[in-house]
Amino acid sequence: MIKRSTNLSSYIVVLLIAVCSYSCTKETGAVPDPKPVNFSEVFDQFWNSMNTRYVFWKEDTTDWDAMRIKYKPIFDQLDLYKAADLRKSVNYFREMTAGLTDAHYYITFTHPLLKDSTVYPPLDKKRSSPYYHNPFNYSQLVTGKLDAGYMVGTDNVTDPTRRVTGIFGTFNNNVLYFSCNNFYLYDAFTSAKANPLKPVLQYFFAQLELSPSPYKGIIIDLRGNGGGDISDLNFLMGRFITSPMAFGSTRYKTGAGRLDYTPWLSSNVTPVANSKGVTIPVIALADNFSASLAESVTMAIRQTPNGYFIGEPTWGANGPYAFNEQLYNAGPFELEGFMKVQTSSAAFRDINGNFLEGEGIMPDLFVPFDRASLQAGQDHALRLAIERLK
Repeated sequence: MIKRSTNLSSYIVVLLIAVCSYSCTKETGAVPDPKPVNFSEVFDQFWNSMNTRYVFWKEDTTDWDAMRIKYKPIFDQLDLYKAADLRKSVNYFREMTAGLTDAHYYITFTHPLLKDSTVYPPLDKKRSSPYYHNPFNYSQLVTGKLDAGYMVGTDNVTDPTRRVTGIFGTFNNNVLYFSCNNFYLYDAFTSAKANPLKPVLQYFFAQLELSPSPYKGIIIDLRGNGGGDISDLNFLMGRFITSPMAFGSTRYKTGAGRLDYTPWLSSNVTPVANSKGVTIPVIALADNFSASLAESVTMAIRQTPNGYFIGEPTWGANGPYAFNEQLYNAGPFELEGFMKVQTSSAAFRDINGNFLEGEGIMPDLFVPFDRASLQAGQDHALRLAIERLK
């Protein structure tokens, strides 16, 4: 029933770094502090920015005041113009932030001598998790099992700095399947530039609108998806519903005070115009590298009438993230000429009030990662999803 694309593109796996590179909204640029001229100023700007812009101090167990007492004298003794001291500072920043809850947290250094250095506490924590494994590219395995006529499309023309790949097809001609490696679907779909992803989305959406549906269920595969533009939440999940649907709640900073917060506010998916909704079961597949907006979509799927989640615990980067000081009192900041800090702009909890930042979403059906089986062509999570929809 599905036309085969004449221009198949290879599906690109999301690498480790993509988990932090894809944000939950578009970046608009934050105003940096004055350029620090010594390490004392570097430390003060960093500590103060974290003190005012970090959104998880109510939940985080890190004693930020103790960090100032311990590390301020150390930084005062460092020389900003000595390579050895610059390298030492990276380790100090790593020590200071090691226990942070924020799973979006990531430091890149813009200083010329430190551009090869990063600080990434969430990854360090993940490596000690019993669920941790290196990324796996499921695309070749999945396409080998789809019915003939599946479609694959990659958009690397709307924004040449990123590759957005979608796969659409069926299993047994009665189960719909869709996957994407990150969330910039709306940009691809509305782009004035022709791209191979647009027809994939058009055909998938057309199948969703069939009434009555000839399908037994839908699988949305978010494994390895590191997130992306928040507009994709309504753009995709808004086709599954006919009225606003809550999937959690969000809390924002109201000022510079460490605990200046709004109340928890309902987070909703809004249906797209003329949505017919979906009444057949929907299953999310997600893994250890499903992060940020991919986790929001997973939670939204679980809130649909017949939603279900199969796979592994997700990354745990639930807080929305945006570079926009005009809209948020929290989030990313920059020390001019020295570093950029990525951190969540708001806090999020699930529909049941569970705070999952840094922990991830536990699946309804846990399927442990088994690389040997996958390399042998056996995708147990996918198999169980198909069996559930028979």
